[in-house]
Amino acid sequence: MKKLVLNLFVFFLAGTSVFAQTQLKQGTIKMEITDIKSSDANLAMQLEMMKGSRTEVSFTDKVQATVADMMGGMVKITTVSNQEADKFDMLMDMMGQKMWITSTISEMSNDPKQQAVKNTTEIKADKSDTKEILGHKCYKINISSPEMEEMSVVAYVTDEIKGGGQGLLQGYQSVELPGFPLEIIIKNAMMDITMQAKEISDKVDTAKFTPKTDGFKKMTMEEFKNQMGGMGMGF
Repeated sequence: MKKLVLNLFVFFLAGTSVFAQTQLKQGTIKMEITDIKSSDANLAMQLEMMKGSRTEVSFTDKVQATVADMMGGMVKITTVSNQEADKFDMLMDMMGQKMWITSTISEMSNDPKQQAVKNTTEIKADKSDTKEILGHKCYKINISSPEMEEMSVVAYVTDEIKGGGQGLLQGYQSVELPGFPLEIIIKNAMMDITMQAKEISDKVDTAKFTPKTDGFKKMTMEEFKNQMGGMGMGF
């Protein structure tokens, strides 16, 4: 089960306000897994518990915090990326196993894997394929890289929100997207996952930009990779 949850994380990490006329430069966006399926009956049964899992993105022009709450709180993954301080923190609480991975944005950007993905990623926009999500006009993009050939990504992005939406696509975090993705459809040989925005606000709780690390085991990104045993986390 732990390996399944980690692999799912690779594919990502009411009361709505509408900002259709101006670009949202800071705010909070709540995403939800709305559909998840597999042709494998046993896997499909396990995946059912992932439906409704939420990811909350809080951002300004300097900092982005992403909190993924899965399986009814049994798994919680928090990342904080601070451009100004050149700092990256990730906290993983997986059924009581707590890890705090700390690095710098520079180190993450210079990672050979990320450089390879960035240099080979192709983004094809289809602005004739549009949909409105929570009052924002979105258009379709296809994202692909030979470095990430095991998965295909389709997203509907909007130019009306200025934020680091690529943080929602683990493995593609070094790639600049043309807009913020309000819907993401990810497919691989095992499963299809759809995540969509359910709430958008211009309010930001800045407390989320300070990781709460009490009780977490601190480690470097390299130590984390070694502990995970090369499970394809996309870092």
